Amino acid sequence: MNRLELLPDGSSGAQSDAAIYSWPMMPGRTAAIHTDISWSMTELGPAAPTAKDLLRIVAAAYLADRTVSRPRLAMRRDLHIIVHIEQPEVWTQEILDRLADLLHWLSGDTWHIDIVPTRPIPEHGRLDVPATPADTVSLLSGGLDSLCGALLHLGKAATTIFLGHRDSSTAVLRAQDTIKTALQQRQPATTYLRYAFRPVTKRRESTPRTRSLLFMAMATVLASGHRATRILVPENGFTSINPPLEPSRGGPLTTRSTHPWTFYTFQLLLDALPLDRMTITNPYATMTKGDLVAAALHPGSADDLRLAATTLSCAKQNAGRLRGGNPNLNCGLCIACLVRRGAFAGAQLTDQTEYLANMLAGPKREELLHLRRHDIAAWTYATEVGFDEYRVIASGLWPPHTDFDAVLAICNRGLEELARVTI
Repeated sequence: MNRLELLPDGSSGAQSDAAIYSWPMMPGRTAAIHTDISWSMTELGPAAPTAKDLLRIVAAAYLADRTVSRPRLAMRRDLHIIVHIEQPEVWTQEILDRLADLLHWLSGDTWHIDIVPTRPIPEHGRLDVPATPADTVSLLSGGLDSLCGALLHLGKAATTIFLGHRDSSTAVLRAQDTIKTALQQRQPATTYLRYAFRPVTKRRESTPRTRSLLFMAMATVLASGHRATRILVPENGFTSINPPLEPSRGGPLTTRSTHPWTFYTFQLLLDALPLDRMTITNPYATMTKGDLVAAALHPGSADDLRLAATTLSCAKQNAGRLRGGNPNLNCGLCIACLVRRGAFAGAQLTDQTEYLANMLAGPKREELLHLRRHDIAAWTYATEVGFDEYRVIASGLWPPHTDFDAVLAICNRGLEELARVTI
C-alpha cells in the first residue's frame, strides 16, 4: 500500500511510513508542493472550514494520483492518504467512504482516507480578491468547451467568477491568457482567477484521473468564500458520457471526469456537508460538442473563430517525442482532437485550429499516425460499426431516473459528428 500524508508546513506527521507532503503556509512551495494557495486558503475568500477540508482531502488524493506509479499489468493501485484537517468531526465514516468511492470511480484504484485534526494555525497570506458576493463559480480550463461556456455566460459576468487551474504546460497557460484578455475586452466586469497546485516531486502518472475533482473542490472553496451557490462545469454531453468507442475500452481506461455519475456523486457529497445549498451542474449535458460550438460561436464572427482556435483540447500533447513536432499544438488525431474537429464540422463552422497532423508531412506525419494508431482504430471502429446500446449503458453507473433514450441519442449524434472527420 502506498501512503501519503498531507499536512501544514511545520507540522509533524502522524504516520511514520508515509510520504510527507507539506502544504506551504504562504503561496509558494515546499520540498513537495508548489501552489498559489496557502494552507489557510485566504486567497479564495473567507470560506467555510468544511469546504477547505474538502479541498485538502481531494488535493492529497490528487498528489497520490500524480506521484504513485500505476502497475503495468494490474492497472490498479492501493492508495492510502492521511490528511490533516480543521473539522474532523464533520467527516463521518459514511462521508469518507462516499468520497473514497468517488475516487475509485474516477481512477479505478482502491482508496483509504484517514483524517487527523490539525493544530490551530493562524491565517497567513492576504486576500488578493475582495470577497464580494457572487452567484456562480464557472470552471474555465482553456479548453474549447469551457470557452463556449464562458461566452454563453458572459452576460452574467458581474456575478460570476471564472476559475482555472494554472497548469505547468506552456500551451495551456497561453490559451488561458488569450481567453482572459478576450473575455475582459468583451466584458470588463469579467473575473478570471487561476491557481497553481502541483507536486514538486517526480510525477509518475501522466493522466491523473482525479484532476477534475481537484478543480471541483477548488471551486467549492471559492464559492463558499464568495457566498456563491452554483458551480458550473461546462462540458458537452457526448464527452461527459464518453462512451467507449470500441469493446476494449471501458472502466477507468475511459475518462469519467464529467460523467453524469461524477456530478451526481459529488452533489451527494456537497449535500452531506454543512455547506449552504451549493449545487454543481453541467449546463450543457444535453448538447454535443457541435451543438455547444454552434450555440457559443457566432457564425459570422472572425474573432470568435480565432479565439476558439487558440483553445486546447488535445489529450496527448506528447508530440515533443517527434523531431520537428510542436508539443504546444493540438495533435489533431487523439480522440479528444477528433471530437473537436467533428464539432466544427457538425456546427458548419470553419475550424481555424492549427493541428500538428496538418503541419507535418511525409515520414513525420506517418510517425504521428503510428503514435495515434489506437485512437484512430477506435474512431474507425465506432464510425463504421456504431454503438452497441447495451455496451454504452453498461459502461458506467448512472444517476437515478436517467433517461437512457436521451443518453443513446446524444451518443449517436456525437458519433455522427465524429464521422464527419477525415484523416
